[in-house]
Formats: sequence, C-alpha cells, structure tokens
Amino acid sequence: MAHPVERGAITVDGRLDEPAWRQYPPVSGFVQLTPKTGEPEEGKTDVWILYDDQYLYVGAAMTDPEPAQIQADERRRDSTFSRSDTFGFVVDPFHDHQNGFFFETNPFGAKSDGLVSQEGAFVNMDWDGLWDVAAERTLEGWSAEFRIPLETLRYQKGEKQVWGIQFRRQVPHLKQISFWNPMTTEQTFFMISKGGHLEGINPSASESKLFIKPYVKGSYQVVQGDSAGSAFGLDGGGDVRYAMKSNSTLDLTWRTDFAETESDLFQINLTRFPLYYPEKREFFLESSGFFDFGISGRIQPFFSRTIGLNSSSFLPVPILGGLKFTGKGDGYGVGALSMATRSDSGNEGEQFSVVRFSRDIGVRSRAGFLFTDRNGVDLNKDETAGGDFFAGVHPDVDLQGFFIKSGMNGAASGTANAGFAEIYWHDPVWRIRLNHLHIDQNFNPGTGFVRQADLDETYGYIDYHPQPKSGAVREYGFKSEVTYQGDSGGDFLYRSSYWRGQANFVNGDFLLTSIDFQREYLPVYFAIRPAITIPPGEYVYTQWNIIYSSDPTRSFSATASYLGGGFYGGEKESAVLNLTWGVIGTLKAGLAAEVDWVYLPWGDFVAEVVSQDLRWDLTNQMSLAMLTQWDRESQELSGNFRFIWEYREGSKFYLVINPTRADPQTTTVIVAKLTYLLKK
Repeated sequence: MAHPVERGAITVDGRLDEPAWRQYPPVSGFVQLTPKTGEPEEGKTDVWILYDDQYLYVGAAMTDPEPAQIQADERRRDSTFSRSDTFGFVVDPFHDHQNGFFFETNPFGAKSDGLVSQEGAFVNMDWDGLWDVAAERTLEGWSAEFRIPLETLRYQKGEKQVWGIQFRRQVPHLKQISFWNPMTTEQTFFMISKGGHLEGINPSASESKLFIKPYVKGSYQVVQGDSAGSAFGLDGGGDVRYAMKSNSTLDLTWRTDFAETESDLFQINLTRFPLYYPEKREFFLESSGFFDFGISGRIQPFFSRTIGLNSSSFLPVPILGGLKFTGKGDGYGVGALSMATRSDSGNEGEQFSVVRFSRDIGVRSRAGFLFTDRNGVDLNKDETAGGDFFAGVHPDVDLQGFFIKSGMNGAASGTANAGFAEIYWHDPVWRIRLNHLHIDQNFNPGTGFVRQADLDETYGYIDYHPQPKSGAVREYGFKSEVTYQGDSGGDFLYRSSYWRGQANFVNGDFLLTSIDFQREYLPVYFAIRPAITIPPGEYVYTQWNIIYSSDPTRSFSATASYLGGGFYGGEKESAVLNLTWGVIGTLKAGLAAEVDWVYLPWGDFVAEVVSQDLRWDLTNQMSLAMLTQWDRESQELSGNFRFIWEYREGSKFYLVINPTRADPQTTTVIVAKLTYLLKK
C-alpha cells in the first residue's frame, strides 16, 4: 500500500529516520527462492512506499542474523552486484503485467536500473534513468531509501491506481535470495506478472517536462606507421526530451555522438554466420522496449545498430540527428523513430524510419505490429513489416509467434518472408519448449539483423529440474534437446541431439557436462580462415563439453569450460577461462581468455582472444575502467580507458583513451566529452 506525504517530508540519506516512514505499517513476509524455496527469509525485510506530487519513495529496513557479514564492494552504476547484499524492485505502473522499470541498490548506495519489456523477454540494463538512492548500515543490518521522480516512470492518468510491484533481497553470505511475492525456481525477477499489487497510489497529473542535454567534445587522434599523422577535432550537439503528461515522450537528437560508449568485446567466429554485438548507445537504449520484436541475436526486423553503419563495409557513419516518440495508454503502446545519417568520406546519407504498435489483451497477452524503412543510395529503398503476438494462456503455458515480410517497395533483393511459432511449458520441475522458425532465402531487412537466412528450423527440448530436500546439491538439471534445420526449399542442413546434466550446489558452485551428436550438410564452400576452405558435403561429428563455475559472491571466482570433439572432418578443442578478483575495497580485476585449436584436413589454426579489465569505483559518481584486448590471429592489441564523473545529476564528464595496435600501424584516440542536463 502506498501512502501520501507532504513534499519535502523525506530526505534521501538511507536512514529512514523521518516520521513519515514509521507513520504507516510496512509490508514484509519475504519468502526464500534459494536456498530453501518457499521458506521464510532469514532476517527480516520491511518495506514502506510513499509518494508526493513529484516522487515515489521506497524505504527498506533489513535485519541480518550476522550483520558483520553484510557485503558490498561495488559503487559503479549498473554493476552486477554479484558480491553485494542488495535490495531492489520492479514496478509496473501501467499494470499490464509485461513492462516496467527495475531499480536496485547495495549497502554503498550504488545504482542499478533497467527497462523490462515483454514479461522479461527483453531487459535493457544499459538504460540509466534519473533517480536517487542512499543506503546506511545499522546495528541490525542495513537500510535504503529510493526517490524515483514520477516523470522517470510512465503511468496512466486517473485516481486510485493499481500498479504491479515486486521486491527482491539478496544476502550473499547466506546464499539467500528472497521475494516479497513468492517465486518458484523457473521464474525470474523480471517476470512482472508474478509480482504483487501496489494500491493506494494517487499521483497527480504531472506537467509536461523538458530536458535539454547539450554536449561539447574534443578529440585528438594520432597514427604511427602507415598513413602516419594526427588530427584534432571539436564538436558539439545534444538531445532534447519532452515528457508529455507522464505517458508519452518525444526525444530529439542533433549531431548524435557516442564517444563515451564502451568498446565491444572481441569474439571468435567459427561459423558461416555474422556475429551479434548488442546495442550500447544511450539514445537508442532509452525506451528501447517499445521497439523489441523478434528473437534477439537471431532475427530482428529492427536492430538499432544498423543506424550509423555503412550497409556494405559496416564502418561507422556519422549520425546527423533524428527524433523518437514513445507512449502508452489504455493498453496501447506506440513507438516511432526517424534518424538520418550524414554524408561522410564517400558514404551517402541515409534515412531510417521505424513505427511500432502494440495492444495488451487481458493479462499477460499482447499483439503488435512493426514497420521499418531504410532509404539510401546503396539500398535504394527497403521496407519491412511484421506482426507478433504473445499469449499467456495458462500460468505455466506461453504461446508466441511472429510473421515478417522484408524487401518491399522495390528493394533489390526482392520480397521475402520469415515466421516463428512457439509453445512453452514451465513449472518448478519441468520446462518443455517446442518452436519452429522459417526464414526465406532472400530475407534481409535493411534495418534489422538476421544471423542465418534460407532456414527452416524445428527446435525442442525437455528440461527436468528435481530439487533434493537435503545434501550438497540444491537443484539438478537434465535436458534433452533436438534441433533440425533444412533450407527454405526443404533440403537437409543440420541436426543436433544434445544431452546435458548439471548441478547447482548449495555452496553456490555450478557444474555442467554435455554431449552433442551433430550431423551437418555444408551447401557451399566455407572459408573458415583466409587460407583454409572447407568444401561442401556432409559432416558427422560428436562434441562434449564440461563447464564449472565457482560461487560468484566470493572475492575470487572463476568460470572454466572445455569443449572437445569432431569438427568438419577434423577435430576442435576449445577452452574458456574467466577470472574475477575483488582486489580490495571497490577495486576489481578480471581476466578472460578463449582459445580454439582447430585441426582440419585442409589446414590447422589456433584462434585466441584474451582480455583484461580493471575497474575502480572511486565514489558512487566517479569511476575508472580499463579494458585491454588481444586477438592472436589479427595480432590486434586494443585498449579502452574510461574515466566517468557525474558531477551533477544527469550531467557527466568523460575522458576516453583508445589505443589500438594493428600492424602495420598504431592508432591512439583521446576524447574528452562534457554533457550538461537542464530540466524545466
């Protein structure tokens, strides 16, 4: 139950010592998900919810049977909090049981937030909303105070509203995760329909809000070796956001810049298909849930990373600007995006347009439509349209599907279709999934991502998860999985019969072993490396895998895997190692390495990627991060140094240094960027 307070009644310091908090009874009674599913939590969590005409306030007081064991070693925004005690919640202001906002903190008062869409199918953890939080250790445990501006949320107009809400607490030293509304092991925090109700909130009809965020950027680039030289650049631009009556927002951007964006991690590709790199740019991440459609990483008719990339070379193209409109009301959701790129270095400017419409149908069901258009010299004009649906027909049964047509309006590749349908059963012990995906040979949405076209795939599995009442293992997992692929004409391409056993231990460790029987027909020559080409034909091989990971809440944790077996008439071995070390305080170091040894009748090679990262959270508003990566095959050594200082709410200073050595030259780029947020 939410209760009204006078403006200024709450000071966000983490102490919960204002009379308003104790004026009303808290909600409590959290129930464990782990380690003892269904039992009351150890310790106690009390939560209060208040609001005024500007903010939603959430206060939490948490006791612990061993307060000295409470942990926190992360201050940076959007840290994983893997070794921290945490308290967080998801809130569904529209109460559509599918979409909402996530907020979380730890005893340092660090921030983590995200956008949740489609019942947790898409979770955008790179979204950074405007809100405040503070935390304080107490003799019995710790407490936290959240202050969420109502303009950060989206909600319908009207009095005495009902919102969805779910609270979660994590206690690493107890290996305990508990929820206010009980959850079962196959459910996740972001399944919004599994939360409870927030009643009594009566937010005032908010006024329109204007946010202006200009930036200025200076850059210096120096090249040594071939094409040696240097260049200095000065640029500026900015974004404008107009929040209209709480549930609609118009975003404008001019001379859009993403200099502060984190570098992509190197990946090894041993397939015939393109790699997938997630979106990390702030303008596209904001309200991205309105545009989600398809299967992430496999088929997406709209993938925002196509904006600002040359369609042939995939090199960056400057973005001139654009606009975005998103809104929701009375069960309807709409998103519209229009962007333009600049002519630069031989690249002609292009225009991108996207329209997304959705309609909630009852509880946990929806239907939607998407239309995209890419208009440029290289592509002439490419239009794509599609419809999708999701139906929660039973608490344990979900149905979903989509149909897409690409290449409309005279695209060079011609029109082509793609479709998908799935049924999924999930309960605490059994998970059963069956789906079918069809993609025509020429399916190629100009604004989208398609990993593999010319595909007709049927996929299914049975996954059994028994939970012993005692012993060292908290939960077992036994899975049988079958994949069958043909091309769109019906000819065989690939078959896999995969068997897996796993154990989640009470102490937080994890062990998985699997064996995969595969048969593949290669229809074309596959140049797996410049000097090594695999000829067409049928290949039969078996691969086995073992994965072990230690409890991530420890100051030193590791994940290691080894895969061995056949590979296109030869052999392949793969080893992956990830190490994380909480050095001291908020200083953390990580090391990751992947090595693939491939032995084929047409030649052998070794692919290796190594990365090292170091993060130091100086304060909650100031952090240092350093990422170094090395690719053995290309002999490329790349660095990314980032200093970030949020000197006032929503306003940041960035210093980014990117040195890269790729024979025969070394390039160093230094960028300093300053943003300033104005609110009216």
